[in-house]
Amino acid sequence: MRTQSWRFLITLCAGTGLVGCAGGGGGGDDPTPTGPSDLIDDLEDGDDAIDETNGRVGGWYTFNDASTTGSQIPPGSGFTTTTGGADGSSFSAGTSGSGFTEWGAGMGFDLNNPAALGLEGPRGPYDASRFTSIAFKAKGNIPITVSLEVVGVTPTDRGGQCVPSTTMGEECDDLHGRFIDLTPEWQDHVVRFDELRQGGWGKPVPFAATDVTAVLFQADKDLSFDFAVDDVRFYE
Repeated sequence: MRTQSWRFLITLCAGTGLVGCAGGGGGGDDPTPTGPSDLIDDLEDGDDAIDETNGRVGGWYTFNDASTTGSQIPPGSGFTTTTGGADGSSFSAGTSGSGFTEWGAGMGFDLNNPAALGLEGPRGPYDASRFTSIAFKAKGNIPITVSLEVVGVTPTDRGGQCVPSTTMGEECDDLHGRFIDLTPEWQDHVVRFDELRQGGWGKPVPFAATDVTAVLFQADKDLSFDFAVDDVRFYE
């Protein structure tokens, strides 16, 4: 089990709002795919590690813009599961908070980061190219953005290929994502890879399913948020 969050909380998308930080557009969800699926995590083991299957290794964490007025649960120093999950299950991944005024806050997990779980090996990409979408169950009080981080937009100091820059249009962390609407009750959601879009404020990089480093769920700035996610899986 990982004892502390790996994510650099301030540098994820410093100085941007949700639209720029996570990119993407709105729209309704597609029907749940009927093809083969590959479970990433159903949280039922009650810890912060995703299932170590098919080459994936990593853990859940929270992140935020480090606003002095902000408060988030779980804290960045360690992720804990939430009691109660979808369809009467025991656990889910959840986060709540308020007071973040720069770009917001959220939670997510790495797909190939052994060090996050106290194991040997650097953070790196995961090849998700045999899949076409990611699906999950979620509930919450606000819309969120779901993003898949790829090495092309990840700064080199976090294991990526993007050279940090302050030049307009060349900044790192312009993630590929899509907005989804949440309801107070658990609902199924599907995000197809071909729907993912960057925010358009940073370095333009094509989405590469061969080089996915993380899956992120983010709330916008200036919002009180409370949302949960469960049963995350890839679909072919």
